[in-house]
Amino acid sequence: MVKKMKKPGCSKCQEAQTQGRCYIDKESGMLCVTLEEKIDLPKGKKVLVPQICTECGTTEWITIDTEENSQK
Repeated sequence: MVKKMKKPGCSKCQEAQTQGRCYIDKESGMLCVTLEEKIDLPKGKKVLVPQICTECGTTEWITIDTEENSQK
């Protein structure tokens, strides 16, 4: 279950939340995120995924345990 984030002053955090995919930019070496509709996660792993409000940019990191999902 994903906890719904809420930034003070933003009324859209509850509805405008989407998952992101992280990568390291080769030129700058910075951690970057792209917004994704659906992310294919590796099976049998615990994956750290950013949840981002598309209105205010608040980012909350969640762990998705694909080990639990693969056993069902």
